Amino acid sequence: MAQARSEARAPQRAHPLPPRERRPSLQLLERRGRRGRPRRLAAVSAAAVAVGSLLAVTGAHAYLTQGQARLSRLQDQLSSQLTKNRDLELRVAQLEQPSNVMSEAQKQGLVTPSSVTDLPQANPAPPAGSASTSTQGSQTTGSSGSTGSAARSAGGGR
Repeated sequence: MAQARSEARAPQRAHPLPPRERRPSLQLLERRGRRGRPRRLAAVSAAAVAVGSLLAVTGAHAYLTQGQARLSRLQDQLSSQLTKNRDLELRVAQLEQPSNVMSEAQKQGLVTPSSVTDLPQANPAPPAGSASTSTQGSQTTGSSGSTGSAARSAGGGR
């Protein structure tokens, strides 16, 4: 009877099942899929950073180009203004020449004097209310009085 029970218990198969170790696990497939996602995300992120940096470089280049164009315009303006300034300084130097001043004065009806007398430099009067006014005042009056009369007699009694 013991033999009958063993026969009824498990019929023998022609092809035995492979052991569990050889079967692929579902978890391994999920892990493989999870590994691909971060790689794809990293690749997309790297591409986005590359495109963003190229756009930033292009924008900076355009900004610098505009600055250079503005600088060129300003340098041209500066050059023309410097040329204009040089021309005006030359014109002023020509107009300040004594011969030019004399000819312009004669055109306006002024005449050249027959004689020119240089006057000595006079001392300016000290401010009123100072303590040394009386001593300096007498010296100033004495010297200017004599100088004044000499100038009047030399100038023809004007």
